[in-house]
Amino acid sequence: MSSQNIRAKRLVLTASLALCALPTNGAAETPLELSDEGLGGITAATPFDIPTLRETVPSFAWTRDVRETEDGSKAVFLASSQGTIVFSVYGDGRGRIARIEIDSPLVWNRLGPRVGDTFQSTRESEQLGTCWSGMEAQSGSVVCEAAQTERIGYLFSGRWNGPDGQMPPAFILNAWTISQVMWVPHRFAGMGKPVQSPHTGPTFDCTKAQGSIEELICGSAELAHLDRQLNTAYAVRLAAVTSAEKRNLRAEQRGWIKGRNECWKSSDPYQCTVGTYTDRIAELSMDHTSLPGTAWVGIRIAGDTVPSDVDINLSFEEDGRLTGSSGCNRFFSTYKLDARNIRVDQIGGTRRMCPEIQMLAERRFLEALERVDGWAMRNDNLILFGRGAELTFERM
Repeated sequence: MSSQNIRAKRLVLTASLALCALPTNGAAETPLELSDEGLGGITAATPFDIPTLRETVPSFAWTRDVRETEDGSKAVFLASSQGTIVFSVYGDGRGRIARIEIDSPLVWNRLGPRVGDTFQSTRESEQLGTCWSGMEAQSGSVVCEAAQTERIGYLFSGRWNGPDGQMPPAFILNAWTISQVMWVPHRFAGMGKPVQSPHTGPTFDCTKAQGSIEELICGSAELAHLDRQLNTAYAVRLAAVTSAEKRNLRAEQRGWIKGRNECWKSSDPYQCTVGTYTDRIAELSMDHTSLPGTAWVGIRIAGDTVPSDVDINLSFEEDGRLTGSSGCNRFFSTYKLDARNIRVDQIGGTRRMCPEIQMLAERRFLEALERVDGWAMRNDNLILFGRGAELTFERM
Protein backbone atom coordinates (compact mmCIF):
# COMPACT_ATOMS: atom_id res chain seq x y z
CA MET A 1 0.00 0.00 0.00
CA SER A 2 1.36 3.43 -0.97
CA SER A 3 2.19 6.05 1.67
CA GLN A 4 -0.44 8.32 0.09
CA ASN A 5 -3.17 5.67 0.63
CA ILE A 6 -2.00 5.11 4.20
CA ARG A 7 -2.26 8.87 4.96
CA ALA A 8 -5.72 9.01 3.40
CA LYS A 9 -6.93 6.06 5.54
CA ARG A 10 -5.50 7.73 8.66
CA LEU A 11 -7.39 10.95 7.87
CA VAL A 12 -10.65 9.03 7.38
CA LEU A 13 -10.09 7.09 10.61
CA THR A 14 -9.27 10.27 12.57
CA ALA A 15 -12.40 12.01 11.28
CA SER A 16 -14.53 8.93 12.06
CA LEU A 17 -13.21 8.70 15.61
CA ALA A 18 -13.84 12.41 16.18
CA LEU A 19 -17.41 12.07 14.96
CA CYS A 20 -17.99 9.03 17.16
CA ALA A 21 -16.60 10.94 20.14
CA LEU A 22 -19.16 13.70 19.78
CA PRO A 23 -21.71 13.61 22.62
CA THR A 24 -25.28 12.52 21.99
CA ASN A 25 -28.59 13.00 23.81
CA GLY A 26 -28.85 16.74 23.29
CA ALA A 27 -25.30 17.30 21.99
CA ALA A 28 -24.17 18.33 18.54
CA GLU A 29 -24.75 15.69 15.86
CA THR A 30 -21.99 17.12 13.69
CA PRO A 31 -18.77 18.83 14.77
CA LEU A 32 -19.21 22.45 15.79
CA GLU A 33 -16.71 24.46 13.73
CA LEU A 34 -14.73 27.59 14.58
CA SER A 35 -13.74 30.01 11.83
CA ASP A 36 -12.64 33.62 11.50
CA GLU A 37 -16.33 34.62 11.41
CA GLY A 38 -17.24 32.91 14.69
CA LEU A 39 -18.36 29.59 16.16
CA GLY A 40 -21.06 27.77 14.24
CA GLY A 41 -23.79 30.34 13.72
CA ILE A 42 -22.51 32.62 16.52
CA THR A 43 -20.91 35.70 14.96
CA ALA A 44 -20.08 39.28 15.90
CA ALA A 45 -23.69 40.22 15.03
CA THR A 46 -25.27 37.66 17.40
CA PRO A 47 -26.92 39.37 20.42
CA PHE A 48 -25.51 38.41 23.82
CA ASP A 49 -28.55 36.72 25.33
CA ILE A 50 -29.39 33.09 26.11
CA PRO A 51 -32.59 32.84 24.01
CA THR A 52 -30.72 33.90 20.87
CA LEU A 53 -27.71 31.67 21.61
CA ARG A 54 -29.98 28.72 22.39
CA GLU A 55 -31.79 29.24 19.08
CA THR A 56 -28.49 29.63 17.19
CA VAL A 57 -26.82 26.54 18.71
CA PRO A 58 -29.75 24.50 20.11
CA SER A 59 -27.88 21.22 20.71
CA PHE A 60 -26.24 22.41 23.96
CA ALA A 61 -27.54 23.12 27.46
CA TRP A 62 -27.14 26.87 28.14
CA THR A 63 -26.66 28.36 31.62
CA ARG A 64 -25.71 31.79 32.95
CA ASP A 65 -22.79 32.30 35.30
CA VAL A 66 -20.88 35.24 36.80
CA ARG A 67 -17.08 35.27 36.80
CA GLU A 68 -15.04 37.44 39.15
CA THR A 69 -12.05 39.14 37.47
CA GLU A 70 -9.67 41.94 38.34
CA ASP A 71 -11.96 44.24 36.36
CA GLY A 72 -15.08 43.22 38.28
CA SER A 73 -17.88 40.71 37.77
CA LYS A 74 -18.56 39.48 34.23
CA ALA A 75 -21.66 37.67 33.01
CA VAL A 76 -20.89 34.57 30.94
CA PHE A 77 -23.12 32.05 29.17
CA LEU A 78 -21.93 28.44 29.30
CA ALA A 79 -22.69 25.84 26.60
CA SER A 80 -22.55 22.30 28.06
CA SER A 81 -23.01 18.77 26.83
CA GLN A 82 -23.71 15.91 29.24
CA GLY A 83 -22.64 18.09 32.14
CA THR A 84 -19.32 19.16 30.59
CA ILE A 85 -18.68 22.76 29.52
CA VAL A 86 -17.74 22.86 25.83
CA PHE A 87 -17.44 26.62 25.36
CA SER A 88 -18.24 29.92 27.09
CA VAL A 89 -19.54 33.20 25.63
CA TYR A 90 -18.69 36.58 27.20
CA GLY A 91 -20.45 39.91 26.55
CA ASP A 92 -19.05 43.40 26.04
CA GLY A 93 -21.45 45.08 28.48
CA ARG A 94 -23.50 46.52 25.61
CA GLY A 95 -25.49 43.47 24.56
CA ARG A 96 -22.92 42.14 22.09
CA ILE A 97 -20.44 39.27 22.14
CA ALA A 98 -16.90 40.13 23.23
CA ARG A 99 -15.23 36.70 23.39
CA ILE A 100 -15.77 32.96 22.99
CA GLU A 101 -13.60 30.53 24.95
CA ILE A 102 -13.52 26.90 23.76
CA ASP A 103 -12.48 24.27 26.31
CA SER A 104 -13.18 21.04 24.42
CA PRO A 105 -11.42 19.23 21.55
CA LEU A 106 -14.87 18.35 20.19
CA VAL A 107 -15.02 21.83 18.63
CA TRP A 108 -13.33 21.81 15.24
CA ASN A 109 -11.13 24.69 14.13
CA ARG A 110 -11.11 25.50 10.44
CA LEU A 111 -7.48 26.62 10.84
CA GLY A 112 -6.47 23.27 12.36
CA PRO A 113 -5.27 23.56 16.00
CA ARG A 114 -7.65 22.30 18.70
CA VAL A 115 -7.67 21.86 22.45
CA GLY A 116 -5.05 19.24 23.36
CA ASP A 117 -2.61 19.94 20.50
CA THR A 118 0.99 20.56 21.59
CA PHE A 119 2.87 23.82 21.17
CA GLN A 120 5.55 22.05 19.13
CA SER A 121 3.13 20.49 16.62
CA THR A 122 1.20 23.76 16.27
CA ARG A 123 4.41 25.75 15.77
CA GLU A 124 5.85 23.27 13.27
CA SER A 125 2.65 23.43 11.21
CA GLU A 126 3.19 27.23 10.99
CA GLN A 127 -0.12 27.97 12.74
CA LEU A 128 1.22 30.43 15.33
CA GLY A 129 1.68 34.19 15.09
CA THR A 130 2.88 36.37 17.97
CA CYS A 131 3.14 34.69 21.41
CA TRP A 132 3.45 36.29 24.84
CA SER A 133 3.33 35.36 28.50
CA GLY A 134 -0.21 35.40 29.89
CA MET A 135 -1.25 38.12 32.34
CA GLU A 136 -3.91 38.39 35.07
CA ALA A 137 -6.36 35.47 34.65
CA GLN A 138 -4.00 33.88 32.09
CA SER A 139 -0.95 34.19 34.33
CA GLY A 140 1.27 31.10 34.15
CA SER A 141 0.18 30.32 30.60
CA VAL A 142 1.33 31.40 27.14
CA VAL A 143 -1.01 33.11 24.67
CA CYS A 144 -0.43 32.91 20.92
CA GLU A 145 -2.29 34.48 18.03
CA ALA A 146 -3.23 32.32 15.07
CA ALA A 147 -0.89 32.96 12.15
CA GLN A 148 -3.80 33.71 9.81
CA THR A 149 -5.95 36.03 11.94
CA GLU A 150 -5.91 38.13 15.09
CA ARG A 151 -9.44 36.99 15.91
CA ILE A 152 -8.37 33.49 16.99
CA GLY A 153 -5.89 32.76 19.77
CA TYR A 154 -4.55 29.75 21.64
CA LEU A 155 -3.88 29.44 25.38
CA PHE A 156 -1.04 26.99 26.09
CA SER A 157 -0.69 25.50 29.57
CA GLY A 158 1.79 23.13 31.20
CA ARG A 159 4.13 22.54 34.13
CA TRP A 160 6.91 25.02 34.86
CA ASN A 161 8.24 26.60 38.02
CA GLY A 162 9.62 29.75 36.42
CA PRO A 163 8.55 33.29 37.38
CA ASP A 164 5.25 34.77 36.19
CA GLY A 165 5.57 37.01 33.17
CA GLN A 166 8.49 35.08 31.71
CA MET A 167 8.18 32.76 28.71
CA PRO A 168 9.26 29.15 29.43
CA PRO A 169 12.31 27.86 27.52
CA ALA A 170 11.56 26.12 24.23
CA PHE A 171 12.27 22.57 25.47
CA ILE A 172 9.57 23.02 28.14
CA LEU A 173 7.09 25.03 26.07
CA ASN A 174 7.14 22.50 23.23
CA ALA A 175 5.37 19.95 25.46
CA TRP A 176 2.64 22.35 26.59
CA THR A 177 -0.80 21.84 25.09
CA ILE A 178 -3.67 24.07 24.03
CA SER A 179 -5.99 24.32 27.02
CA GLN A 180 -8.29 26.85 25.39
CA VAL A 181 -9.04 28.25 21.93
CA MET A 182 -10.30 31.85 21.96
CA TRP A 183 -12.24 33.90 19.40
CA VAL A 184 -13.03 37.64 19.45
CA PRO A 185 -14.96 39.88 17.03
CA HIS A 186 -13.03 42.08 14.63
CA ARG A 187 -13.38 45.14 16.89
CA PHE A 188 -11.44 43.34 19.67
CA ALA A 189 -8.83 41.69 17.45
CA GLY A 190 -5.32 42.21 18.80
CA MET A 191 -6.56 43.33 22.22
CA GLY A 192 -4.63 41.90 25.16
CA LYS A 193 -1.21 42.07 23.56
CA PRO A 194 1.36 43.58 25.90
CA VAL A 195 2.04 47.21 25.04
CA GLN A 196 5.60 48.39 24.66
CA SER A 197 5.22 51.19 27.22
CA PRO A 198 2.85 49.78 29.87
CA HIS A 199 3.43 52.67 32.30
CA THR A 200 2.60 55.43 29.83
CA GLY A 201 -0.71 57.02 30.69
CA PRO A 202 -3.55 58.32 28.52
CA THR A 203 -3.50 61.64 26.69
CA PHE A 204 -5.48 63.49 29.38
CA ASP A 205 -4.19 64.54 32.83
CA CYS A 206 -5.01 61.75 35.28
CA THR A 207 -4.70 64.13 38.23
CA LYS A 208 -7.81 65.83 36.83
CA ALA A 209 -9.71 62.65 35.92
CA GLN A 210 -13.47 63.17 36.10
CA GLY A 211 -15.69 60.20 36.84
CA SER A 212 -15.12 56.48 37.29
CA ILE A 213 -14.44 55.76 33.60
CA GLU A 214 -11.58 58.24 33.33
CA GLU A 215 -10.18 56.81 36.56
CA LEU A 216 -10.53 53.33 35.04
CA ILE A 217 -8.57 54.44 31.96
CA CYS A 218 -5.82 55.94 34.11
CA GLY A 219 -5.45 52.65 35.99
CA SER A 220 -5.29 50.38 32.93
CA ALA A 221 -2.32 50.04 30.57
CA GLU A 222 -4.58 48.64 27.84
CA LEU A 223 -7.14 51.46 28.05
CA ALA A 224 -4.38 54.10 28.24
CA HIS A 225 -2.83 52.58 25.12
CA LEU A 226 -6.20 52.72 23.34
CA ASP A 227 -6.59 56.35 24.37
CA ARG A 228 -3.23 57.19 22.77
CA GLN A 229 -4.19 55.28 19.62
CA LEU A 230 -7.44 57.20 19.43
CA ASN A 231 -5.66 60.53 19.89
CA THR A 232 -3.36 59.71 16.95
CA ALA A 233 -6.25 58.62 14.71
CA TYR A 234 -8.22 61.76 15.63
CA ALA A 235 -5.27 64.07 14.89
CA VAL A 236 -4.66 62.43 11.49
CA ARG A 237 -8.34 62.69 10.56
CA LEU A 238 -8.60 66.30 11.77
CA ALA A 239 -5.66 67.31 9.59
CA ALA A 240 -7.23 65.74 6.52
CA VAL A 241 -10.67 67.41 6.49
CA THR A 242 -11.99 70.83 5.53
CA SER A 243 -12.70 73.65 8.00
CA ALA A 244 -16.43 72.90 8.02
CA GLU A 245 -15.75 69.19 8.55
CA LYS A 246 -13.36 70.05 11.41
CA ARG A 247 -16.22 71.69 13.31
CA ASN A 248 -18.39 68.62 12.83
CA LEU A 249 -15.56 66.27 13.77
CA ARG A 250 -14.84 68.17 17.01
CA ALA A 251 -18.53 68.06 17.91
CA GLU A 252 -18.60 64.31 17.18
CA GLN A 253 -15.57 63.79 19.40
CA ARG A 254 -17.13 65.66 22.30
CA GLY A 255 -20.24 63.52 21.92
CA TRP A 256 -18.12 60.38 21.78
CA ILE A 257 -16.32 61.29 25.04
CA LYS A 258 -19.68 61.81 26.72
CA GLY A 259 -20.85 58.42 25.45
CA ARG A 260 -17.62 56.73 26.57
CA ASN A 261 -18.07 58.09 30.08
CA GLU A 262 -21.59 56.64 30.15
CA CYS A 263 -20.00 53.17 30.30
CA TRP A 264 -20.20 53.41 34.09
CA LYS A 265 -23.84 52.36 33.65
CA SER A 266 -22.82 49.13 31.89
CA SER A 267 -22.78 45.74 33.61
CA ASP A 268 -19.16 45.48 32.41
CA PRO A 269 -17.68 49.02 32.35
CA TYR A 270 -14.21 47.81 31.31
CA GLN A 271 -15.31 45.91 28.19
CA CYS A 272 -17.79 48.67 27.37
CA THR A 273 -14.92 51.20 27.42
CA VAL A 274 -12.70 48.96 25.29
CA GLY A 275 -15.55 48.61 22.79
CA THR A 276 -16.20 52.35 22.54
CA TYR A 277 -12.50 53.00 21.89
CA THR A 278 -12.07 50.28 19.26
CA ASP A 279 -15.24 51.34 17.44
CA ARG A 280 -14.20 55.01 17.40
CA ILE A 281 -10.64 54.23 16.26
CA ALA A 282 -12.05 52.15 13.40
CA GLU A 283 -14.45 54.92 12.44
CA LEU A 284 -11.77 57.63 12.48
CA SER A 285 -9.41 55.45 10.47
CA MET A 286 -11.93 54.93 7.68
CA ASP A 287 -11.93 57.24 4.66
CA HIS A 288 -13.52 57.31 1.24
CA THR A 289 -10.83 55.09 -0.24
CA SER A 290 -11.56 52.24 2.16
CA LEU A 291 -14.78 50.93 0.56
CA PRO A 292 -13.36 49.78 -2.81
CA GLY A 293 -12.24 46.19 -2.54
CA THR A 294 -14.48 45.35 0.45
CA ALA A 295 -17.44 42.96 0.72
CA TRP A 296 -20.37 43.12 3.15
CA VAL A 297 -23.35 41.04 4.32
CA GLY A 298 -26.69 42.74 4.95
CA ILE A 299 -27.96 42.36 8.53
CA ARG A 300 -30.66 45.05 8.84
CA ILE A 301 -33.02 47.01 6.58
CA ALA A 302 -34.44 50.14 8.22
CA GLY A 303 -33.70 48.58 11.61
CA ASP A 304 -35.40 45.24 10.79
CA THR A 305 -33.15 42.18 10.96
CA VAL A 306 -32.62 40.41 7.64
CA PRO A 307 -34.00 36.83 7.99
CA SER A 308 -31.32 34.15 8.28
CA ASP A 309 -32.47 32.42 5.08
CA VAL A 310 -32.25 35.62 3.01
CA ASP A 311 -28.85 36.29 1.42
CA ILE A 312 -28.22 40.01 0.95
CA ASN A 313 -24.64 41.03 0.27
CA LEU A 314 -22.65 43.48 -1.80
CA SER A 315 -19.09 43.96 -3.02
CA PHE A 316 -17.50 47.31 -3.88
CA GLU A 317 -15.30 46.53 -6.87
CA GLU A 318 -12.15 48.59 -7.46
CA ASP A 319 -13.43 49.65 -10.90
CA GLY A 320 -16.60 51.32 -9.54
CA ARG A 321 -18.97 48.37 -9.96
CA LEU A 322 -21.28 47.33 -7.12
CA THR A 323 -22.44 43.71 -7.27
CA GLY A 324 -23.99 41.13 -4.99
CA SER A 325 -27.14 39.31 -3.95
CA SER A 326 -30.34 41.24 -3.31
CA GLY A 327 -32.07 38.41 -1.45
CA CYS A 328 -33.29 36.31 -4.34
CA ASN A 329 -31.51 37.58 -7.45
CA ARG A 330 -28.04 38.79 -8.32
CA PHE A 331 -27.84 42.57 -8.81
CA PHE A 332 -25.30 44.84 -10.46
CA SER A 333 -24.84 48.61 -10.49
CA THR A 334 -22.21 51.34 -10.33
CA TYR A 335 -21.18 53.58 -7.43
CA LYS A 336 -19.30 56.84 -6.98
CA LEU A 337 -17.70 58.08 -3.75
CA ASP A 338 -17.06 61.64 -2.64
CA ALA A 339 -15.76 61.60 0.96
CA ARG A 340 -18.78 60.40 2.98
CA ASN A 341 -21.19 60.73 0.06
CA ILE A 342 -22.05 57.80 -2.18
CA ARG A 343 -24.21 57.56 -5.28
CA VAL A 344 -25.52 54.25 -6.62
CA ASP A 345 -26.64 54.25 -10.27
CA GLN A 346 -27.88 51.90 -12.97
CA ILE A 347 -29.21 49.13 -10.73
CA GLY A 348 -30.05 45.97 -12.66
CA GLY A 349 -30.30 42.27 -11.93
CA THR A 350 -31.60 38.83 -12.74
CA ARG A 351 -35.35 38.13 -12.59
CA ARG A 352 -36.00 34.73 -11.08
CA MET A 353 -38.80 34.15 -8.56
CA CYS A 354 -38.21 33.04 -4.95
CA PRO A 355 -40.33 32.44 -1.82
CA GLU A 356 -42.35 35.44 -0.67
CA ILE A 357 -40.11 36.33 2.32
CA GLN A 358 -37.07 36.58 0.02
CA MET A 359 -38.93 38.63 -2.57
CA LEU A 360 -40.19 41.05 0.11
CA ALA A 361 -36.69 41.53 1.55
CA GLU A 362 -35.28 42.00 -1.95
CA ARG A 363 -37.85 44.67 -2.82
CA ARG A 364 -37.14 46.60 0.40
CA PHE A 365 -33.37 46.32 -0.11
CA LEU A 366 -33.40 47.56 -3.73
CA GLU A 367 -35.80 50.40 -2.96
CA ALA A 368 -33.51 51.55 -0.13
CA LEU A 369 -30.37 51.13 -2.25
CA GLU A 370 -31.81 53.49 -4.87
CA ARG A 371 -32.21 56.23 -2.21
CA VAL A 372 -28.75 55.86 -0.64
CA ASP A 373 -26.59 59.01 -0.71
CA GLY A 374 -24.25 58.63 2.29
CA TRP A 375 -22.26 56.08 4.25
CA ALA A 376 -20.72 55.74 7.72
CA MET A 377 -19.12 53.21 10.04
CA ARG A 378 -20.92 52.39 13.28
CA ASN A 379 -19.73 49.69 15.72
CA ASP A 380 -17.60 48.19 12.92
CA ASN A 381 -20.68 47.91 10.68
CA LEU A 382 -21.21 49.74 7.38
CA ILE A 383 -24.30 51.98 7.27
CA LEU A 384 -25.71 53.14 3.91
CA PHE A 385 -28.35 55.83 4.35
CA GLY A 386 -30.38 58.50 2.55
CA ARG A 387 -33.90 59.95 2.17
CA GLY A 388 -35.60 57.59 4.63
CA ALA A 389 -33.39 54.62 3.82
CA GLU A 390 -30.93 52.83 6.11
CA LEU A 391 -29.08 49.59 5.34
CA THR A 392 -26.69 47.94 7.81
CA PHE A 393 -23.95 45.49 6.83
CA GLU A 394 -21.18 43.55 8.55
CA ARG A 395 -17.91 42.53 6.92
CA MET A 396 -17.80 39.27 4.99
